[in-house]
Amino acid sequence: MISTGLRPDQLDDEQKNWFATAICEGIIADGNVAPEELLYLEKALSFLPSTEKVASLIQAVKDQKLPPLAPMANASRETQIRMLFELALVISSDNTLSSREMDYLFSVGKKLGYEKEFVQVVMRWANEGIMWRNKLKHLIKVGIELEPEYE
Repeated sequence: MISTGLRPDQLDDEQKNWFATAICEGIIADGNVAPEELLYLEKALSFLPSTEKVASLIQAVKDQKLPPLAPMANASRETQIRMLFELALVISSDNTLSSREMDYLFSVGKKLGYEKEFVQVVMRWANEGIMWRNKLKHLIKVGIELEPEYE
């Protein structure tokens, strides 16, 4: 798994709640919650201090009813960009990036203070990762089907 270097354990409570809500909104952005996304969500929310908070957010994702996400101004620029990249990874974990998910990334990017052009760069990066993972699946299949050649 790719690491963005984000350390949720070093975020304050407000930042943790913002990031957790942003992850949850990203999961439901396309209107379809993929099993891969729920698995990622459970792991991704493990940084929250209470299991009750994790359970309530997972239920809110299942019900697709989350509180609105406010702008995030009280984090360093490094933390903000790492959050944006982490959200792109979460959203693309099912190997797709729908137009609704892209709209969501634009919305979050704006709440983090990024211009549309920069968010487009982040989305191109996420799409390259999707293509890479799809090629990996194909190459593994090809490699399995090849006869071994021993000397």
